[in-house]
Amino acid sequence: MKLISNEQILDLNISCKEMLNWASETIKNKKSMLLPEKISMKMDEGRIFYNVMPCVVETEGVAGVKIVTRYPERVPVLDSKLSLYDLKTGNLQAIIDADFITTWRTAAVAVHSIHLFAKKNYQTISFLGLGVIGKATLRMYLETLEEDKKIEIRILNFNQVGQSIVDEFSGNSNITWKIFDDYVEMAKDSDVIVSAVTFADKDFADAAVYKKGVLLVPIHTRGFQGCDLTFDKIFGDDYGHIEGFKYFHQFKSFNEVCDVVNYACKGRENDEERIIAYNIGIALHDIVFAKKIYERIK
Repeated sequence: MKLISNEQILDLNISCKEMLNWASETIKNKKSMLLPEKISMKMDEGRIFYNVMPCVVETEGVAGVKIVTRYPERVPVLDSKLSLYDLKTGNLQAIIDADFITTWRTAAVAVHSIHLFAKKNYQTISFLGLGVIGKATLRMYLETLEEDKKIEIRILNFNQVGQSIVDEFSGNSNITWKIFDDYVEMAKDSDVIVSAVTFADKDFADAAVYKKGVLLVPIHTRGFQGCDLTFDKIFGDDYGHIEGFKYFHQFKSFNEVCDVVNYACKGRENDEERIIAYNIGIALHDIVFAKKIYERIK
């Protein structure tokens, strides 16, 4: 049995394109995997939580359990560990520090949704909540973007991080950057909005703020509840994770992302539809990422 640290995983220098491919294949094959509903134990009005996520991935010959914890005063706020098992023998293969996996599979799934659901020829994309996962998502987006695509990237200047983000990620001549101090001003003309905010006790804006054709990608689901009642289509990574939402039975339309990928249902049908992609986080991505990493380190 191996103990695998974040440092060992970082030394592998896995590319964003490769991780996006792992996520894409996993989404496509979701229906063949055994995925019980995530167990979520929350305290302090949701500010502290323990999420337990088991999964069996027969195509990879592994099973696993991932546990994610959130403590707002801890650094990092989110922490995760993963146990990887050989499916044939039941033997524990590895205990993995899963912070890297959590960060980059989350980023990959979010970027997958952008590519899948954003309207054709979108021109503006906004990012807020630019902590570890938010920055990883931005990097994943930039490194898998079509080389000739011209995009305006908008950054919410929360905690005055705007300029430092632009300084860190600028360099592509096809990208223009804008920093906003006000969320509504940033959001109202955005074609895509990606939020990695981990806690919000109310919506960021009224649903009427968002223009026709917008795609919302709320990585941690917070801040967009009012949109559930009015948006044309809502997609999620797993039915069991979404059906507990307050307004689930009032959604105009809901389907799993994997069904769109496998042509079992339609995704975006025109440039007028307002769409939400709720990718809460399912263990199958973590287990597949863990297996790929384990094989390389082994």
